[in-house]
Amino acid sequence: MLVLDMPRTYYGDALGLQTAAVGRSLRQGGPDVLILLEHPPTITLGTRGSGADLLLSAKEFSARGIAVYRVARGGAATFHGPGQLVCYPIVRLRAWKLTVRAYVHGLEETVIRTLARFGVTGFRVPKHAGVWIGEREKIASVGVKITRGTAYHGFSLNVSLEIDPCELIVSCGMPDTRMVSIADLVGPVEERTVRDVLAQSFAEVFQVRMERTSLDELIATLRDS
Repeated sequence: MLVLDMPRTYYGDALGLQTAAVGRSLRQGGPDVLILLEHPPTITLGTRGSGADLLLSAKEFSARGIAVYRVARGGAATFHGPGQLVCYPIVRLRAWKLTVRAYVHGLEETVIRTLARFGVTGFRVPKHAGVWIGEREKIASVGVKITRGTAYHGFSLNVSLEIDPCELIVSCGMPDTRMVSIADLVGPVEERTVRDVLAQSFAEVFQVRMERTSLDELIATLRDS
């Protein structure tokens, strides 16, 4: 599986890269890719999201430089921004012999193992995708889309959020939910270290071998049709 580390990237650009990877996967069966990045302040509304989840007007979001996208993934409203690691695996579930439920469970397990490496205990909450550290305290959100057996979108892990999402949205459609970061619990951590630990945890959970790639190499691969 290829692993691509990217810098802060606009959501639309990242979505375009995912779409290209999914298209290549559907045409030729791969490659599987794990994309790791950070977004500028962005709100995405999944298939269960609605305007009621947005706490500011479109004009106010624009004035604050916060982009809003409606997307095809599952889930409701999610905030992305500086201090949050976003992970987009493009995975052929059929080739990996995974059900959607098992795949989502594996994504959550990846986060739980990553948190454990930093001394944080994360857990699942029945009927609510993601990872929590308290009854109403959420540290990671999960939302995926499956197209003809290929999964994309993915999950986000709060490392050291600079903006409180509760000021902007009803996170994940749950008004009482508070988003927390690793840094809130154990102090400052290096995002580079979190990226490395998360990639290792993903490989362990799904039992795959990781191979680093660059953006140029990945684009060349996706164009090779």
